[in-house]
Order: sequence, then C-alpha cells, then structure tokens
Amino acid sequence: MNPADLAETVYAVIREQAATPDTTILPDTPLGPDGLGIDSVGCLEIVLELERRTGISLRDEHLTAESLATPSGLVRLLEQAGRA
Repeated sequence: MNPADLAETVYAVIREQAATPDTTILPDTPLGPDGLGIDSVGCLEIVLELERRTGISLRDEHLTAESLATPSGLVRLLEQAGRA
C-alpha cells in the first residue's frame, strides 16, 4: 500500500471510531480524551481494523502511547511495520 493510501485508510478508520466524526482531523490531533475522545478500547479497535484493511501486522511492542496518540503516529507505525 502506498503512503497516501495508507494515510487515507488511517484517517477513515479514525473517523469511524471518533466520538465526533465530523471534526476536522489533522496529523497531530490527539486521539484521546483531549482530542477526538477515543478511549483505550477504541484505540484497540482502530489497530485491529487497520491490520485488517492494510494486511500489515502490528506487533504489541510497537503499540506505544506515542504511536497511538495521533493519526501521524499511526501512519508512521504502519509504514515502519510494512517495511519490516
């Protein structure tokens, strides 16, 4: 999957999970309570859906608070995992 398609997929999955799906989502918009209101269960659902849609397996040790904090963090995580 090319980087643009990967980013588009990340944003689509986040929009589906967000408590306020009509909110503008920027690369550094926080996913948690101070931003889109996505809780830890929601983050897990995002990860599982991203794995399903992209075919990229994400290892538990790469799922850090930083990598799950923003859309750009998720895109970087998937790009790195896709190269491994």
